[in-house]
Amino acid sequence: MEDFQHVGYSKEVIEFVAVCKEFCDFVETAPQMKRKDFVLRLQKFMPLIYLKGALLPESDAEEEGLTEDFVTEEQYNFLYGEVHRLLGEYDEYLEVFDDNMQYSEVPVVHSIAEKVCDIYQDLKNFISSFRCGIPEVIGEALWQLNNSFELYWGRACAGVLRAVHHVVFQVKDEE
Repeated sequence: MEDFQHVGYSKEVIEFVAVCKEFCDFVETAPQMKRKDFVLRLQKFMPLIYLKGALLPESDAEEEGLTEDFVTEEQYNFLYGEVHRLLGEYDEYLEVFDDNMQYSEVPVVHSIAEKVCDIYQDLKNFISSFRCGIPEVIGEALWQLNNSFELYWGRACAGVLRAVHHVVFQVKDEE
């Protein structure tokens, strides 16, 4: 019973796991979706994932090396290709908040598909580690997730949301 007092079983983490599961299922079914449906759902997922990620409690990794990557390079590449195909000409966007922008003489271009798949990879790896039910593994996975939120996928959510906001209204105008 003591294990359920672990930070990995807090209300915020359980709610985040539920949102992650829904998001991962959504990305995995993207190949069967229409562009408009995909971007409208993505528009709602990005702020939700960001909010739930920002609410996660801090965690220390008691031990390192307990987690593993569950998303393979082949799975990532397949999903990226499908999301890129689905978005077509709407996939790329200019990113002014990229750290490389200060060194670039040309605009820095990012891909919605790539960012969505990067977010998917981090979240899928987290929920896969969470499913094992071992508090030490969950603690390390949560620690990694929080670090990655600060350094990468939190920023990716914000950037994708701006880009998707623009795409949603372009796609609506096409009808």
